[in-house]
Amino acid sequence: MYPDPILITGAGRRVGLHLAERLLDDGATVIAHYHSETKGVARLRERGAAVLCGALDTADGALALASAVRETTPRLRAVVHNASAFAGSDGDTQTAVDQFQRFFAIHMQAPWLLNTELAALLRASRMQPADIVHITDIFAERPNPAFDLYCSTKAGLENLSLSFAQRYAPEIKVNCIRPGPILFQPTHGEETRAAILAETPLGREGGAEPVYLALRALLDNDYITGAALPVDGGRHLAC
Repeated sequence: MYPDPILITGAGRRVGLHLAERLLDDGATVIAHYHSETKGVARLRERGAAVLCGALDTADGALALASAVRETTPRLRAVVHNASAFAGSDGDTQTAVDQFQRFFAIHMQAPWLLNTELAALLRASRMQPADIVHITDIFAERPNPAFDLYCSTKAGLENLSLSFAQRYAPEIKVNCIRPGPILFQPTHGEETRAAILAETPLGREGGAEPVYLALRALLDNDYITGAALPVDGGRHLAC
């Protein structure tokens, strides 16, 4: 399949875990970053993925992960930035400031540091061009005021993606996947779910597999860079 490993951040659960497992299913070598131990991490370990624990909410944590990746492999086929934090903006100013700093660290600072520190491994890939894929959100383009801190840092990540696409061409392609209602959170009640799906032209929760199919499409097409691919059942048309 791919001759060199693919790094996925936030691979311990939900979409990141699905991406890691599907890549393993298809014969890829996976380096899976995770923040805390889960059954999914144990499963990836058993399946032969290299698993690396680390926190991405500080610069030191992101740099430590980059160092661990360099110790694991001399080359990378791709880096998939899936790690994320999600919450509504808090009404208390100081709490909101803390949220903003954490969102910025995970959604923007960590990807910037990892891309910068691991660019040499991507350029060394035996399959060119290599890839960087940022998982963002439909809110990056059409923000929800109740989640303005989260939305703004996802939008910032998309802007960074455009910069990296120009900076790293032609050896590395850089793109975004912009999911919509893929996997509802446990906190989403039935009324909320129904309202979201009513605004989604395809009318259903997507599941994680469409994100994997989008990832494979970007990895396998050597003439796409600087793009943001919506995987949202058409919800961006109604937002």
